[in-house]
Amino acid sequence: MSCQITSGRSIPCRDSLGGIKNVYILSGSVSGVTASSGAISAISGSGIFYKFELEKGVGSWTETPTPSLENGTIFYGEAVEVSFHKMDAALRNQVKVLGENTAMKIVVETEQASTDFSGRFFYIGENRGCYLTAGSGATGVALGDSNAYSLTLSGEEPAPAQEITTTGNLTDALTGITVS
Repeated sequence: MSCQITSGRSIPCRDSLGGIKNVYILSGSVSGVTASSGAISAISGSGIFYKFELEKGVGSWTETPTPSLENGTIFYGEAVEVSFHKMDAALRNQVKVLGENTAMKIVVETEQASTDFSGRFFYIGENRGCYLTAGSGATGVALGDSNAYSLTLSGEEPAPAQEITTTGNLTDALTGITVS
């Protein structure tokens, strides 16, 4: 066997949560990534990672391995699903720009049951970028229904997304890129 497994895995503590807290979308470019063993310690480039805050329970990130034994290939489909509440002109304009992009770089901040509830960060679209693949804007029917744009941002990568290791702040891993 040419692809040797190098370790096993024990059942971890039950200290993680589902969902995502925030999505950061880059307006700019990445010139370099410093990574080792699937963990990113630094991302350099220029521009701004814009932070999109999410209400609880309205965002997810799914990564799907897609292997083909017949072709000897594998890639990883990535899908970030978000809902941005309260449709208005400014949000409409952001949705339009997101729809026009074909190679977005995205950081997903997951929920995490740590002592300070700081999340974990994962870099999505690192090599091939992400793009808008589905969405809707809807107000619902009843007064309590959602008034939101719901979007799916997708990508296909040659490897699973890497975690950005920081001390709790995304900015700690960035050089030349700011967060707004």
